[in-house]
Amino acid sequence: MKTTVLIAEKPDMAKAFSIYLKKRYSSDLIKKQHHYEMMAGNDTLIITWAYGHLFELANPAAYGEEYEPWSSYPVYPSRWKLSVDKGKMAQFKAIKSLLATADEVIHGGDPDREGQLLIDEILTYCSYRGPVKRLLANAKDEMSLKRAFDNLRDNADFANLSDSALGRERADWLVGMNLTRAYTVNSRKAGYQETFKIGRVKTPTLALVVEREKEIKNFKSVKHYALQGTFEKNKIQFTANYVIPDTLSTDTAGRVLDASLLKAVQTKLSGQPVSVTNCTVKDGTTEPPLPYSLDTLQITANRIYGYSPKDVLAHVQSMYEKSFLSYPRSDCNYIPTSQLSDAPAIFTSIQSVLSIPALQNADFSRKSRAFNDKKITAHHAIIPTAVAPSGLSEEEKNIYTLIALQYAIQFFPPQQWKKTEFTLSVAGETFRGSGTTIVDAGYKAILGKSIEEESEDTPALLPELSTGDAVTPMGYTIKDSVTKPPKRFTEGTLVKAMSNIYQYVPKDNPLRAKLKEVKGLGTPATRDTIIADLLTNSAKGHTVSPFLTKKGKELIPTEWGTQFISIIDPSLSSPLSTASMEMALADVEQGKLSLDEYLSSVIAMIEANIKNAESIHYPDPVMSHGTEGHIECPICKDGYLVRKRSKSKENSFFFWVCSNGECKSPHTGKTVFYRDGKKGPVVAKCPACQSILEAKKGQYGVFWSCPNQDCRKTYPDKNGAPDFSPKKKHLRKKEVTNDRC
Repeated sequence: MKTTVLIAEKPDMAKAFSIYLKKRYSSDLIKKQHHYEMMAGNDTLIITWAYGHLFELANPAAYGEEYEPWSSYPVYPSRWKLSVDKGKMAQFKAIKSLLATADEVIHGGDPDREGQLLIDEILTYCSYRGPVKRLLANAKDEMSLKRAFDNLRDNADFANLSDSALGRERADWLVGMNLTRAYTVNSRKAGYQETFKIGRVKTPTLALVVEREKEIKNFKSVKHYALQGTFEKNKIQFTANYVIPDTLSTDTAGRVLDASLLKAVQTKLSGQPVSVTNCTVKDGTTEPPLPYSLDTLQITANRIYGYSPKDVLAHVQSMYEKSFLSYPRSDCNYIPTSQLSDAPAIFTSIQSVLSIPALQNADFSRKSRAFNDKKITAHHAIIPTAVAPSGLSEEEKNIYTLIALQYAIQFFPPQQWKKTEFTLSVAGETFRGSGTTIVDAGYKAILGKSIEEESEDTPALLPELSTGDAVTPMGYTIKDSVTKPPKRFTEGTLVKAMSNIYQYVPKDNPLRAKLKEVKGLGTPATRDTIIADLLTNSAKGHTVSPFLTKKGKELIPTEWGTQFISIIDPSLSSPLSTASMEMALADVEQGKLSLDEYLSSVIAMIEANIKNAESIHYPDPVMSHGTEGHIECPICKDGYLVRKRSKSKENSFFFWVCSNGECKSPHTGKTVFYRDGKKGPVVAKCPACQSILEAKKGQYGVFWSCPNQDCRKTYPDKNGAPDFSPKKKHLRKKEVTNDRC
């Protein structure tokens, strides 16, 4: 008899495993405080669980007291230390005790990089040396669990995946701890109060938004003109656009900037016959789009419903835990061919939610390009399960509908269309046009228009055209257009940019093509958190300046976010350098690069950045945190207070001054300087007239004076601020008479 311990990533998965295994082995299931227990034939089977990561990387001070101060950097652990999360200690001790009795372990972590690591680190920390099998469960329904338990693998097959997760975790720690300290400590000398929160993925993500805003601000619109002709054949009108010849003056982009040039052409064409000089008809099909990965789902849900990526993940996670959907944190858009047979049961669950009669016409013998075993990694696309959903909120139903339709259309034929391209000749000038005719709607018959990309064009209606045909000119119109700046990012389009980071690398860079193969910045499970962190204005109960703000759906960098990116070295913000680190992590996962080699390259980058942090000139800080991020100037109301260091080498100190150079005291006409307090500038108003008090040095030390000539009240200093408490009256001692004899 042997004892097998199955460790799930979370309690809900442990429960799902237990219910399935109880039915599989027809065994009684005993629920205990920290695990489930049952018999599997003659063997004992124990199912326990983690709570996500039970461990966290230790803080720098754990490697020596000398690393407690922020000024002590760099910190490069030679032997990494883990600390058990205090809130999860009881569960950890229970797992450690169970492992001591285990003859075999089944690794039941989620089927991704992080899921692999969090169970592996438990086994390593507890020094477990026995055999380990890997369970890859992509969903919690019975069909999916049976498939997973029937196909257990050797956990050693996933050693490289575990190393890549370690590489990500340790690189994030090294970059965050060392460079946040280096830039923050050195910026303090220039008067900064903000913490330079530097993240391996967060910083280049912010840089994308900052660079986009810069493009928008520097954009200069150009008004240009085009000539469009309207023609008719067989009582059907259609349009074509004038082809600009090389002889006509244009800008570098081939646009006509002088409308009079087109007016001359327009006059030339008047009353002239028109003939078709070329016409081609091409048959084509549009295949159903692939099922959703988490990032593509987040992009679509943000575009259609305005849901944030973080909320989308939360709703999908909730439905996964209820067994309605497959594993949510997937970066894959494909489905194993072995799951083709699941389709009828899945359609039954879909039709319990969606009332679309056309779904009854699904062809389950059809194998779309989505069913491709070669494209499957540790997990597959997000799809519905055979468990019929119930009790869905409005948001959950909307997201479930997106996922269900994207799965359902895999069993419908492609859309069929005919595209006609034609060329017209008029008085020696050329017009060109095209149009598309839908032959068979195919899968689009059940796909709502709102789900399709907004860029899809409405097919133009065309008459039958053949080379040599004469058509009737109906008129020529000069249309003016103005070039538009690029659009600001939304949370959805930023997720898309992070997923396709290669697009932000110059096309002539040889690494661009290779970067297309990696999974982008971050992972599907972390991108929403990264964006939320850039938007946050609080950290550990303290108000901080956000890097980004939102205007409607649009993301806009704050002044602090813009200055932050301008200060740090491009190696931290460049999509190329950061995506190269992701590419290196992919090489670790594939066994092409060792973990030590990867971390050595990260440390080399950190060393270069520490030198940069210590040597660069820090410009005056643009803002410091307050209730709304800025501390508004109490005098001019237009500027905000910034912290600066005095230039005196003998008596260096910090002070505050308005960012508006024109701001002066209304009473003295001079610039007002504010003392530096523990929580920012000391801004104190005179209780009598509400003027801003000024700190002065007198014979007996610092005191506070009202600059208003009609007031001139003074107040003593108490702990760096004016003391407004009532002055105590000093009474004479009364003479005491002695009445005693």
